[in-house]
Amino acid sequence: MGSGFRLGSVLGFEIRIDHSWFVIFFLVLWSLTAGFFPNELPDRSDGVYLAMGTVATLLFFASLLAHELSHSVMARAKGIEVEGITLFIFGGMAHTKLESEEPVDELLIAGVGPLMSFALGALFFGIEWAGGLAGWPLEVTRVAYYLGYINVLLAVFNLLPGFPLDGGRLFRAMAWQATGDVTKATRWASAGGRWLGYALMALGFLQTFGGAVLGGLWMVFIGWFLTGAAGMSYRQHLFRVALEGVRVRELMSDDPQTVSPDLTVQALVDEHLLLRRYQSFPVVDGGRTVGLVTLDQVKALDRKEWPRRRVFQIMLEIDTVPVVSPDQPMLEAMDQMRDADSRRLLVISNGTLAGILSSSDVARWVQRTQELGV
Repeated sequence: MGSGFRLGSVLGFEIRIDHSWFVIFFLVLWSLTAGFFPNELPDRSDGVYLAMGTVATLLFFASLLAHELSHSVMARAKGIEVEGITLFIFGGMAHTKLESEEPVDELLIAGVGPLMSFALGALFFGIEWAGGLAGWPLEVTRVAYYLGYINVLLAVFNLLPGFPLDGGRLFRAMAWQATGDVTKATRWASAGGRWLGYALMALGFLQTFGGAVLGGLWMVFIGWFLTGAAGMSYRQHLFRVALEGVRVRELMSDDPQTVSPDLTVQALVDEHLLLRRYQSFPVVDGGRTVGLVTLDQVKALDRKEWPRRRVFQIMLEIDTVPVVSPDQPMLEAMDQMRDADSRRLLVISNGTLAGILSSSDVARWVQRTQELGV
């Protein structure tokens, strides 16, 4: 599901934290501790500001997690499998295996996120109001005020009509409903995301030249990310559309070159890796596929060991290699390739090796379809 580390599981969804998340965590913590709270409550100690900033930062990211959980719960309710949620430098992302099949489902899944953020904003503003009436310490009510403000801001920003923001997904759902063409709707929504990104970058440059250097650069960074994410989302959609109805047998390399498990690694390099374009070879012993040997296994072995070691000593055993059938849908095969973190799959039919499917096979096929305008 990506880089980073596993934090835990909530409501059955795996939660991961990308390494880039620590950048934004400490940036938010610093801005609250050194700027926002000292301006709100002068004459407090540094320790008080640090405590307020830490609590507010943690609750802010808990709010982001709640936002993504609302998307995930709704997606699961609509029959869409959610692999998990990742928190990263630009917030959070719920990873789904499939796209919505109906515009109404897309509308509900996208819309529930901003609704959750608005609800959290109202909750924290309510806590601030109740705390003021009850005479709670200002340190508590100021933290609640910040969380109410930031959640409402998060909801409003996400409603901007640029894909892949929630507002862009809402726009795509409505365009999809109106036109009946999800690809056209995705193209329009992605264009909105790119133009929104350009606008944010322009605004960031203006802020930078106006003296707000840190805020301006951050705005430029967000705009740049949104522009790239919009284009990537559209390409991913086209990729999935292109593979719909396609079977593994149509893309796989049939009659693959195989090697014996008793072959020395030196012979594997000299007779196969250096003479052919493939980076991996199925290992077959007496007609039975027993494993897969790759360039990575060879590179990990000390070169002095090449003449003495044999393929079966370094290969991936067959029970650890991802396997698909020739009639399996390509979208399933791609999900399997991604889940296994592998660039190649062995294609087995009735216990016999029928071919090998690699990411380069898929890339060549997609490029060919684009060249032919199919």
